[in-house]
Amino acid sequence: MKATWDKLENNWMQFEVEVDASEFSKSVEAAFRKMNRQVTIPGFRRGKAPRAVFERVYGKEALVQEAVDQILPRAYSEALEQGQIEPISQPEIEVVQAEDGKPLIFKGKVQVTPEVTLGRLSGFGIEKQVPEVTDQEVEEQLSALRERLATLVTDESGEVDQGSFAVIDFEGFIDGEPFEGGKGEGYTVEIGSGTFIPGFEEGLVGAKAGETREVTVTFPEDYHAQHLAGKQAVFKVTVHEVKKKELPELNDEFAQQVSPFKTVEELRADIKNRLSEAAAQKAEEDFRNKVVEAVADDASVEVPEVLVHDKVHDMIHDFEHQLAQQGITLDMWHQITGKTHEDLHKELEPQATKLVKVDLVLAAVAKQVGLTVSDAELEAEFDRLLAMYPKQQSYIRQLRASAAYRAQLRRDLLKQKTVEHLVELNSAA
Repeated sequence: MKATWDKLENNWMQFEVEVDASEFSKSVEAAFRKMNRQVTIPGFRRGKAPRAVFERVYGKEALVQEAVDQILPRAYSEALEQGQIEPISQPEIEVVQAEDGKPLIFKGKVQVTPEVTLGRLSGFGIEKQVPEVTDQEVEEQLSALRERLATLVTDESGEVDQGSFAVIDFEGFIDGEPFEGGKGEGYTVEIGSGTFIPGFEEGLVGAKAGETREVTVTFPEDYHAQHLAGKQAVFKVTVHEVKKKELPELNDEFAQQVSPFKTVEELRADIKNRLSEAAAQKAEEDFRNKVVEAVADDASVEVPEVLVHDKVHDMIHDFEHQLAQQGITLDMWHQITGKTHEDLHKELEPQATKLVKVDLVLAAVAKQVGLTVSDAELEAEFDRLLAMYPKQQSYIRQLRASAAYRAQLRRDLLKQKTVEHLVELNSAA
């Protein structure tokens, strides 16, 4: 088999492939044997009709087309290997010659991985900065713990104020008529939390338990319920009870309640250690990201639109999964935000372009440095996944047997190894 490759513009390459006449004739014969077993020809048992008879009934063209369908994908893959071509799109193929006894010739074009011109891999002067954990941050964590164990008690003053929790009944009216969703009973609202539309909570400040008052508000123009957006409403609100938050005392008993420690000081020390570990981890992550970003910015590459489109598609899929965890569908999100699918696509394009460039640059770095992922490293990663997720062993074994997933995992591991190499270079610089 012979294959020729020629460069075109915008990361496209054209090719012409010629399969030997003898090899193509074998494929035509194989196509005959296959199709002969699938059809019935009067006077012959299935699969026993001579080829000449088969061709008179179904035509030689049917055999040739079947042979082309069988051999073309394999021949194209071999042509890619011969030319060491990395395609990023489906090829556009045209069969030039397909006759039994003659070479099979087909040509076409395909978009390929663009050439990357690497710049510096180190020497950017990036420093890893680990911020020191302050006493204030520790106290904020302690306050958060106290908030979690806070209880609501009746406010003896009985007057609503900022930070109060008012137990209320309410009903809203627009132009004197009640509207759907505007009524509630026994609802507890924290004044100042912004739970209700602007002006509602503020309108209750000063009210006393047992008091009924009217609160006038205007729904925001971008309110999710379009039939209410921009409209003025009057709420009749009855305050049944006023409560306030009571925090537990910060003492050793509290420390024992929220942790395995016996004293507040031990709890403080543990919180500081955990905050310090988190700060160090974030500093390491920030350093890695800055190194990769610097290497990518110093490189030059024409980012293919098809890869950006695929990356955006993946990002939207991930976003849809995140919404689903909140009980929201993508269609619901479009309705709530008023943004179309095209709007979301355009918003994600800049980030997707940046991510694609990073992937291309890291692949080029790996190739230049000579980094690879061995079969042993790949199998070790599968073993690690099996140990980490014992309840998912059947699924992981299926992935292990998938050629497509193995190839993707190998690319992911190579990317990780390349990032580690760049981090090491820039840590020593």
